[in-house]
Amino acid sequence: MRIPPGLGDYRSNTVVRWVNHYRGALLIATLTLLYLALLEGPASAYGRGLMMAHFGLFLLWQPLVRSEVRLAPFHLIGLSLVTLLAIAWLNWTLVAFWLMVLAGLVGGRVFFYSGRGPRIFYLLALMYVVAALLLWAIPSAVPEVAYSANVMAALKRYLFPAMLLAMALALAPLGRSEDKGDEAIDLAYALFLVFLLVGLTQGAIAYTLLHKADYLSALLTMVLSVAAILMLVSWLWNPRVGFSGLSTIASRYALSIGLPLEQWLHSLTDLYERESDPFRLLEDACLYMVRNLPWVSGGIWRTGGQTGMFGLSDVRETEFRHQGLILVLYTRHELSPSVKWHFDLVSQLLAHFYRAKESDRELREMAYIQAVHETGARLTHDVKNLLQSLNTLVFAAQQDGDGGGASYQALLRRQLPAITLRLEQTLERLRDPEFDHSEKVRAIDWWVELQRSYPAKGVGFEIGGTADDAKIPAALFTHAAENMLQNAIDKRAIEPGIEVTARLLFDAGGVTLTVSDSGSPVRPEIAADVGERPVFSAKGFGIGLYQLARSAGLHGYLLELRSNQPGKVVWALVAN
Repeated sequence: MRIPPGLGDYRSNTVVRWVNHYRGALLIATLTLLYLALLEGPASAYGRGLMMAHFGLFLLWQPLVRSEVRLAPFHLIGLSLVTLLAIAWLNWTLVAFWLMVLAGLVGGRVFFYSGRGPRIFYLLALMYVVAALLLWAIPSAVPEVAYSANVMAALKRYLFPAMLLAMALALAPLGRSEDKGDEAIDLAYALFLVFLLVGLTQGAIAYTLLHKADYLSALLTMVLSVAAILMLVSWLWNPRVGFSGLSTIASRYALSIGLPLEQWLHSLTDLYERESDPFRLLEDACLYMVRNLPWVSGGIWRTGGQTGMFGLSDVRETEFRHQGLILVLYTRHELSPSVKWHFDLVSQLLAHFYRAKESDRELREMAYIQAVHETGARLTHDVKNLLQSLNTLVFAAQQDGDGGGASYQALLRRQLPAITLRLEQTLERLRDPEFDHSEKVRAIDWWVELQRSYPAKGVGFEIGGTADDAKIPAALFTHAAENMLQNAIDKRAIEPGIEVTARLLFDAGGVTLTVSDSGSPVRPEIAADVGERPVFSAKGFGIGLYQLARSAGLHGYLLELRSNQPGKVVWALVAN
């Protein structure tokens, strides 16, 4: 029969929804078929047929594989073969082994529910399976044990139907909402329960055979003994009587174990501190992943237009995407949801470390470009100041006529050596941006030379206090005077008629240089940044004062805007 396109998927989705909605009822039906199969016995054909039906319903209920997963033909053939062989050789020993496994699966579901209703339902199911194992399968599998046949028959006839009825009554108020979660099982609790049942059954059989006791009394003795041992272990786990208990010891031991993921994280942090290139960091971290994580056989990474391969390729691959990094991992086995979550965390950490290293590289490049820019801007100002000095000599030559006057010759003798020295300092800064000339001269001598450099600029010069023999760093004060005066002169070109005054003040705190003008104040948003960072301005108050403020700090001085009022704008270079 040909199924129309899409109809098969619709039917499969309907079955999946039905199984998810009625998972509790499906478990009751599974245990009911188990009860009927045990009544018939594994030796009869009816019992084996009922056991096969029970196993089929169990496959629909089982919490290990999601209901919507399609099994490959190979898996279906293997599962069918194992089932047929188990049914063909079915006996009470296999039934007992199967009940232990079923008890572990049912008990592993109990701890996933916080509500009272679902927890009671699954506890009743667990009690039913354990009772079937201890009171039915084990006595039948070991005929040597002695027990009361009448008591056993009564338990089989009344106890198990009553427990199935109790499960149905516990499920009825829950409706369809008793088990809507994803398929999940607590593997640790399931294994613990299986091992506990193995020990309990073996102990009961051994006690019965050794002491020639009744099986029910031996079973009761073993149950009480195991309960006492579990109570003692639980008390030792957290005794609260003066010592930490087994829980702290177990936690300390677990934390001291070098897990594969922990080793990879240590390798990643060491690599981050050692490696500067982000792509090499990514390559080496992926290689460490192959060495330290046993699940990974290889993979591919892609980011920033680059692609790299590591390890060996495999059939199973899983892709992770974080912050522009695509990481494809080849694994030897299909990853479980929990392991996928761990690898998703691993890829997220790797992407974070890669982006951090990439940001570090970009910051280093920006710092290098900023250093080049600041050095070039400072040299530009130095060249501009030298050009102003040369313009002063040209202006003096034009005023002197042929340039042969005694005053002009004296100006040349004073200015040319100074220009030559400053040009050498400028070239030295070009070779070494950290170079700064710190030769100190008498403040009064420097002040006289400064006045001679601005003979016709319309700048007033004033001096206050007693000069004595105070000395100042000539390069810093020259740099400060030229920048502040030139900014004021440029400002006068925009606002004609303003007065520019330079003052040199001597006091107990040291030497202070101020330049004031009677023009408009500096805008507040610009004044707040002047000297702190470069300011983009049409005329003045930009990179020059920023470089001056940095140079002043190196020499123990401070550049400040003392007054920013209309008609009174004062810049000052003061000792810090």
